[in-house]
Amino acid sequence: MKLFFRKRQETAVFHLPESGQEIRQLIEYREDALIGRTSVISEGLLQKASIFFGETDAELIRDMIQTSRQTCFFCPPAVFKATPTYAEAVCPGGRMRGQSTLLFPNLFPLAAIHSVLTWPDHHFLRPGEFSSERLTDLFLLAGQFIAAIRRVYPDIRFLSLNCNYMPPAGASVLHPHFQILGSREPAHRLREVMDAAGVWHQTNGHCYWNDLIDVERRTGDRWVGMSGDWAWLTPWSPLGSNEVMGIHESAETVFDLEDNDWRSLADGLSRVLKMYDDQHYSSFNVCLTGGCCDTTAGQRCVIRVISRQNVRSLYRNDEYFLQKIHGIELIVSPPERVAADLRPRFES
Repeated sequence: MKLFFRKRQETAVFHLPESGQEIRQLIEYREDALIGRTSVISEGLLQKASIFFGETDAELIRDMIQTSRQTCFFCPPAVFKATPTYAEAVCPGGRMRGQSTLLFPNLFPLAAIHSVLTWPDHHFLRPGEFSSERLTDLFLLAGQFIAAIRRVYPDIRFLSLNCNYMPPAGASVLHPHFQILGSREPAHRLREVMDAAGVWHQTNGHCYWNDLIDVERRTGDRWVGMSGDWAWLTPWSPLGSNEVMGIHESAETVFDLEDNDWRSLADGLSRVLKMYDDQHYSSFNVCLTGGCCDTTAGQRCVIRVISRQNVRSLYRNDEYFLQKIHGIELIVSPPERVAADLRPRFES
């Protein structure tokens, strides 16, 4: 089976109100090569990107930092008093610590394993301040906890590492943090991708994700670069704005990632977030997934990063009927453009 990047095009025609000038704008619908999910790109949207994202309100963020710091239970000393703990068998003392990071259970879990990882001494970080060193500290802590999960909870088959950064991305706490979710089964949309990758492997005898890496590296338009064994690219049919993907060339599940993998993942992700910061995006989501530990055929660890609406008092929600009901993602900046902006950062 060949990997196809399918698209269909339409043209919208209208006349300007005063001059009567005819305007023709190209609309392009792109299908994800694995599951057929659709994104729509309109050439006219780039001209109104500022309307979609708005300008980040730096003064509002300063006020949010000052106000939230007073009652933040991720800041010390409250984080050592107000957060729950795990059993001693999971981590001695109930919480797990890195050099400057801390892991503890989520007080309102959404899965059998739902952990919070944060930097207690950093109440706020700009996207560009998620440095490789800071992320490495947090990711190595995640790796230690995942090893404990495998030992203590053998029925946990699926893991994901996630981040909601700032309220427009769904964060209920300003203090920067990541979350680990572990359960017996993945959520429906993640299962759909896993099942499709399994069918691809069964049909073709090789891995879809490695095929995707090979094609994107060869064609180059959406290829970004490498950090360790992670291949970075922008997807043909993005899940969200300015999406960047990192695909591990061999690791099949999050359980399989070793210290060097976490370090190189931190390096790559920090480059992506630095680009977001330089382009004045102030909110984002991250999700790292892989296969289930007992169904790994054709699976790889994949991280997805997308920017969300900028922080301002009246920001516009970037998910509405088109995404929620139609199941089509609206893309303002074409992935080829995002890749061109990001590629030089992986060449240094």
